[in-house]
Amino acid sequence: MRTSYLVLILTILGLGGIFFWYTNSGPSVSENGAPSQESIVEEPKISSEPVVVISYTNDGYTPSVVGIKKGKTVRFTNNSQDQETWPASAVHPTHSIYPEKKESDCLGSSFDACRGLKPGESWDFTFNTAGEWRFHDHLHAAKTGVVNVAE
Repeated sequence: MRTSYLVLILTILGLGGIFFWYTNSGPSVSENGAPSQESIVEEPKISSEPVVVISYTNDGYTPSVVGIKKGKTVRFTNNSQDQETWPASAVHPTHSIYPEKKESDCLGSSFDACRGLKPGESWDFTFNTAGEWRFHDHLHAAKTGVVNVAE
């Protein structure tokens, strides 16, 4: 009887250890759901395209991390089946991380579509400030990404 309890306890501990290892071995995420610095293994290559397209689907943004040169444009295109997306600067809900601002901005910065994009619609934004600019979908805040802007 004691042997069967011992086997049961060891089995439970073993399964618990496997579960712990599995759930903690994936990429880490920051508070706002974007990949943390530790999880981005390699910097994205800087695109030479005049416009870099980030596609939104029901699963989120693809690619979720892009690299561009200062002064280049990113086009956010809604390719979802039935969801609107509202691309905006992090952090939700203020949208104020990207520093470029003008009086006509709807919330915290110029990096904000200011409305939901219906499936098939696009919105372009030109990045004039170098840095790592995190963004999110204002309507589905867990869907995030990063635009790395180089000089």
